[in-house]
Amino acid sequence: MPRLASKLSALKPKYPIVVVGSGYGGGIAASRLARAGREVCVLERGREFQPGEFPDNELEASRSSQAEIPGLAKGRIGSRLALLDWHIEKEFNVLRGCGLGGTSLINANVALEADPKVFEDPRWPRALVTDLDGPLRDGYRRAREVLDPKPYPGDWPKLPKLEAHRRSAEAMGERFERVPINVSFEDRVNAFGVEQSKCTLCGDCVSGCNYGAKNTVAMTYLPDAWNHGAEIFTEIEVERVEARDDGLWAVHYTPVAKGCAFEADAERVVLAEIVILAAGTLGSTQILLRSRAHGLSTSACLGEGFSGNADVLGFGYNTDHRINGVGAGARGPDPRAPVGPTITCAIDGRTAARPLAEHFVIEDAALPGAIDAIYARALDGASEAWGEDTDGGAIDYLSERHRALRSRLPGGARHGAVANTQTYLGMALDSGAGKLHLDERGRLRIDWPRAEREPVIEALNARILAATAALGGTFVPNPTWSNHFESCLVTVHPLGGCAMAEDASVGVTNHKGQVFRGTAGAAVHEGLYVADGSVIPMPIGVNPLLTISAVAERSVALLAADHGWTINYDLDHRPVPPREPPEPPGVGVRFTERMAGFVSLVDPEQPHERAYAAGEDAGTSLSFVLTLSTDDLDATLDDPAKPMTLDGTVDAPALAPEPLQVSGGRFSLLSADPEQLDTTNMIYAMTLTADDGRCWSFRGVKYVHDDRGLDLWRDTTTLFVDVHDQDGALVARGLLHIALADFARQLSTMEATGTQSRVERLEAVTRFGRFFAGSLFDTYADVFAGPSVFNPEAPPRKRRPLRTDAPELHYMFTSDGVQLCLTRYRGGDKGPVILCHGLGVSSRIFTVDTIDTNLVEYLFAHGYDLWLLDYRASIELAASADPASADTVAAIDYPEAVAEVRRLTGATSVQMVVHCFGSTAFFMSMLSGALTGVRAAVASQTAAHVESAPLVKLKSGLHLPTALAALGVDTLTAATDRDARWYEKLYDRALDLYPVDDDERCASASCHRISFMYSLLYEHDQLAVATHETLHELFGVASVAAFDHLARMVRAKQLVDAAGSDVYLPHPERLAIPLRIIHGAENACFLPAGTKKTYAWLREHNDPELYSYVEIPNFGHIDCIFGERAATEVYPHILDHLERNL
Repeated sequence: MPRLASKLSALKPKYPIVVVGSGYGGGIAASRLARAGREVCVLERGREFQPGEFPDNELEASRSSQAEIPGLAKGRIGSRLALLDWHIEKEFNVLRGCGLGGTSLINANVALEADPKVFEDPRWPRALVTDLDGPLRDGYRRAREVLDPKPYPGDWPKLPKLEAHRRSAEAMGERFERVPINVSFEDRVNAFGVEQSKCTLCGDCVSGCNYGAKNTVAMTYLPDAWNHGAEIFTEIEVERVEARDDGLWAVHYTPVAKGCAFEADAERVVLAEIVILAAGTLGSTQILLRSRAHGLSTSACLGEGFSGNADVLGFGYNTDHRINGVGAGARGPDPRAPVGPTITCAIDGRTAARPLAEHFVIEDAALPGAIDAIYARALDGASEAWGEDTDGGAIDYLSERHRALRSRLPGGARHGAVANTQTYLGMALDSGAGKLHLDERGRLRIDWPRAEREPVIEALNARILAATAALGGTFVPNPTWSNHFESCLVTVHPLGGCAMAEDASVGVTNHKGQVFRGTAGAAVHEGLYVADGSVIPMPIGVNPLLTISAVAERSVALLAADHGWTINYDLDHRPVPPREPPEPPGVGVRFTERMAGFVSLVDPEQPHERAYAAGEDAGTSLSFVLTLSTDDLDATLDDPAKPMTLDGTVDAPALAPEPLQVSGGRFSLLSADPEQLDTTNMIYAMTLTADDGRCWSFRGVKYVHDDRGLDLWRDTTTLFVDVHDQDGALVARGLLHIALADFARQLSTMEATGTQSRVERLEAVTRFGRFFAGSLFDTYADVFAGPSVFNPEAPPRKRRPLRTDAPELHYMFTSDGVQLCLTRYRGGDKGPVILCHGLGVSSRIFTVDTIDTNLVEYLFAHGYDLWLLDYRASIELAASADPASADTVAAIDYPEAVAEVRRLTGATSVQMVVHCFGSTAFFMSMLSGALTGVRAAVASQTAAHVESAPLVKLKSGLHLPTALAALGVDTLTAATDRDARWYEKLYDRALDLYPVDDDERCASASCHRISFMYSLLYEHDQLAVATHETLHELFGVASVAAFDHLARMVRAKQLVDAAGSDVYLPHPERLAIPLRIIHGAENACFLPAGTKKTYAWLREHNDPELYSYVEIPNFGHIDCIFGERAATEVYPHILDHLERNL
């Protein structure tokens, strides 16, 4: 099928209608209004997918996942364009689709109507309820005509999971039915000119259909909209909408593609007479919340009434029946063992005899094959931890164990226990008591305390247990619903937030989807609509796509009628002549450039250099952020004079107070200069448009002289600018420049488009980069380098001498025979101060020579007597490979090391600076009463309470250290080298899958191992390049026993001993010493909330004046110790506390 999306540069400044989002509501609005002859623009955050481009293996699945985690400082991991879009909260998680077609790309496309009883609820507006048999019924019919739902055909191959579900329904005494699904069971060209293949029964509907068999919005409504003239744009995120005085709506957006990203990228604006928000329950609500924060008047109910549709996921693990419930993935469909569409049937508990509150459906499901390797261990481990076996007996037990072992063999997801596992998706009617709101950083949050304890959730799990019992399996509830994960719910059917209602006192939109203007009454914002799941005011107890579509069809029909437009619903109607599809894009490149400088408006005819100086004196600045792109790299390199496209914004306060929108932008890479020998020009030409409609033409030229040398930098980073008004008069002249940091950033945004492999992407970027910037590209091209590991054959690097006296080494043996080391740097008589490192490192973290000033040098210069303790977890000691918990360090190492320092110095007490695992052991040692003689301390990153990041929780909740121990793995190491054994290299390659924010990705294998073992321990931009390149010197082996102890604390959210017992927190009075806690705000391992809890706890139980807390902005975990800027932004806080407690 042809690509539907146009290039961003084709986006016009103004449209009659802008539709935000491309799911069911957005697709319907675009299709129907385009059929009414209206000019429609569709804006979608995700990218456009074609059949064959959806993930079908682990690597692709990892790259296709993103997670918005408001609890994290950065708030997100993964690409904003990734298909599988998670929103993760403490009480509630949401999965939605990100791409052209919205969640229809990844749902099971089940098209069930809501029970008529649902519409008897008073939350629905009366105008809608009174026409159930009119416009709403028409909406259902029209949606069915387009989406074409059908049950799984009776004459197709029998599906074991369908037959098993029938068996469960019979045992439960409930109704069984094959549900209508939007799937094609024949090869065809559909009514919208899209060629579709029949369903292959691969079972991978929820990771995207690679065969074109699903009747998604991208296969139906959107091509229909495109056929009728709609303009569709992808990779655009709408931030907010603004009502203008002239009656138009300003839609504020930002491009989200890597090649368009820039820290200083300004919001862009497109104007519209009518805006239809259809960005989904979370998206549309967030846009309106942000709009309200910028002054838009809305109902106070905005964000309320959020529902998860009582979605419940569960598993009938290791049943006595073959299920075939795992998708084919990269293996491809197996006709001998068909899986079927993801959902084919339901146990339907919506009967006339039951009150609406007790209605439910339980559908069969299939797990996506892309990640089939994880299922055997995950399900087996979950069944052991919190599963409920529904049958018994010795023979049954042996059979179950045999099947479980078979599933652990290669390809085991299709054999044994996993092949006999039924996946269930249940739905019912929850209370809809959730609330969406923005936090202080403008991020969307979901609040729904104790949602997981709603009776309907408990009842639905009980029914899934009964369905499992009919098959003789072990019931495994959704792992996140277990106590190990704080009983968090997951929904794929979020509803509400912009609920339609009678008036603004009880809802956000009226029955037409128009947004109420104010907190009371029925007045609306003219031209502002919502058309997606967010307007549904309550749960509906079944898959909601058909009801969302019917309501959207109704709303759009009413909108058209209100404006006197006629929608042609005839599916045989096609525009004449038919619209020609664009040529398929070839291999291209795009990147973002930022330039800034000054222009003069007083005497623009003067030379550019003088105009720049005059503009600088007058303060008339001008800057831009532009995305430059080409869809044909070969043609661009063959003919550099052929224009590339430009789009973006220009900030010129002297011309207009708001950013000017760029249109018609053209960039000629290298055009010969007709007036200067051996000179080529880079030419920028574009139209600038202000919000009030005024326009200017912008022309900029970079003069690139063929004189080699350092002038190349000046030539390629200096732009000579002229700005003319609409009459052609020159109104501004000056110069713009690229800062060195911006140039490096510019190269990092360079992205290949239209490529099919990583190698092809790198080749394209390298070809263009070297042509565009010559040797300057090679200077900064390390951002494109491949994996990097330590070369053991390389000569030792030259180290800089520390600005300290020679250290003294004092070795000591503990009472249990372990050798420790104390390294003394005597900078004066202050202290003594003992510095304690974390897990998997050594005291060398305090003496790194790759930064200008390390912590030892800093404190040495201030006159401190420093003692660096390498306790038994230090990678410098042989004991680090032995099993040891923090209990042992707390009970033995710390008390005996402190006693030794006091003996050697004659001091009555010491001060301590403790980091991470070393800080954890310090709190244990003090609270247990084992450690005395400490008069003050600074604790870095950890304390007595633990709040961990979601990935740390996941590894701890799945008992990963225990699993590693069971496999005979007793240590992990972050050290890598080129001579690593094959399985170590495989380990490093596998860690490429580990989810990390795009901004934190790098090529260091040591860095990847560190992130896997501990989570990301630093902000990359806080590390010196030399430090990052020598991480293998600082990190090494760590005991799995120590990880297991940490995992227990993560699960307990506080200090516990290695057995999990609460033995430390009963005595807060033992920590009645001056204590300062420092914590990196961006810490991706342990969140500041944990140490803040300890801070409050200590202040509650002891003299509050003893304690202080410092959160370090823009720093992570260990970069607070050896970050490039730690000496100016972190160390002063440590010194201040030590000085206060001499």
